Amino acid sequence: MAIQQGADPNPSYWAAYSNLQHVKHELIKEYLNGWFPKLGLWAGRIVYFDTHAGRGTHAQGQLGSPLIALNTFLEHKSRDKILEKSEVTFFFIERDEENASLLRDELSRLGTLPAKITCRPIVADCFLVLQELIAQFRASGRNPAPAFFFIDPYGFNIPGSVLRDLMGFERVELFINVIWRELNMAISQGERMADTLDTVFDGGTWRDAITSEDIDERADQAVNLLRTMTEAKWPTYCRMLGDNNVTRYLLLHLTNSDAGRDLMKDCIWKVRPDGKFYVRKSDDPSQQYLIEPEPDLTPLRTWILDKLRTNPFRWKVLADHLRAEVWREPHLNKAISELRKGGRIEGDQYEGRFCKKSNPRLFLCP
Repeated sequence: MAIQQGADPNPSYWAAYSNLQHVKHELIKEYLNGWFPKLGLWAGRIVYFDTHAGRGTHAQGQLGSPLIALNTFLEHKSRDKILEKSEVTFFFIERDEENASLLRDELSRLGTLPAKITCRPIVADCFLVLQELIAQFRASGRNPAPAFFFIDPYGFNIPGSVLRDLMGFERVELFINVIWRELNMAISQGERMADTLDTVFDGGTWRDAITSEDIDERADQAVNLLRTMTEAKWPTYCRMLGDNNVTRYLLLHLTNSDAGRDLMKDCIWKVRPDGKFYVRKSDDPSQQYLIEPEPDLTPLRTWILDKLRTNPFRWKVLADHLRAEVWREPHLNKAISELRKGGRIEGDQYEGRFCKKSNPRLFLCP
């Protein structure tokens, strides 16, 4: 395997721990809590990749993403059942030898891991590793085991062809930290950064696809282009705001699984129960909601009424349509019940209680 080491370009990153890092790690933990049993209870083997694994801990002792992922599995309530069915492998790729050595020290403190759990720290350029891995699977004609890739780069220059090739395999999911501020600056420079942007977007379509003058709309356009480039079915993301409350990063999840889309939406709503898919750096990560905010379901009720103006829908069909929207199924269930109580909609052709399980045909009241 080709090895290319390099110095950590931002060692000061490990000295602080902001709300952005806290939320990023919470999303990884929440998602893996659902992902491990969804795949591990039948697949035979599942794999977690951390492409920029770092040191393992921050200066004040907060865990980095490799230990977050590993501990999430070690402490999972279904761990033993999963291990009866599957091997679980963690690849921690880090190009800086000093960081990798510190990570190995942290891993050694965990002692001997249970059988069928393997950790493989690798000192290398992650994209060379992934390119070689892709080539091996193509040569063999086999698909990799179900895999979750956390891609948290040092800069914005991620080779789009690698993302596209990874998403071409079955049951592969990507969770990418898109360094939007720097990527947006490069896009603003246009042809001066053309070679780099052609690499990121696997071609020159960025010229016509990312054109808005508004930075948030440009971010939406960039996400849509990344989804198109990778041919991912579902992109789900939240904005990470810097000190000036302008988007600094985009945490982007790409999956071809309906269940994966639903799970990531659930995770973001759990971390951001107000329904705002953005996170401020200035927020205190230790501060908890004293009272969990209730989301405003007015736009969802409007969405339901607009759907039913076209024709009646079964409850479960509406739930399938909801997957493309930001709301969760519990929001839909609550909004439907509220609209019925308010005399706006009604249902027929169902037995028992008015609920999703009975799957009534919903229509507007006259």
